[in-house]
Amino acid sequence: MASQETEDLKTFTTYCDKPYDRHHYKINFKDGKSVTVDEYELARMLWYQSRDDVVSMDVVDYKTKKKGGEGF
Repeated sequence: MASQETEDLKTFTTYCDKPYDRHHYKINFKDGKSVTVDEYELARMLWYQSRDDVVSMDVVDYKTKKKGGEGF
């Protein structure tokens, strides 16, 4: 039988083995505010420091600007 402390522990689950540095991380809080960071370790630190106030964390792909005017 698991202890209450173990049941309350929130952990990360990895769904992909690609490097996480290719993304931004948006941390969503209960009060409706959010913070976006570009480093996985920083996102993880913020998640654990604020875990009682965090609703979710979204992994967001980098948006690259399309280059134009270079032909066909």
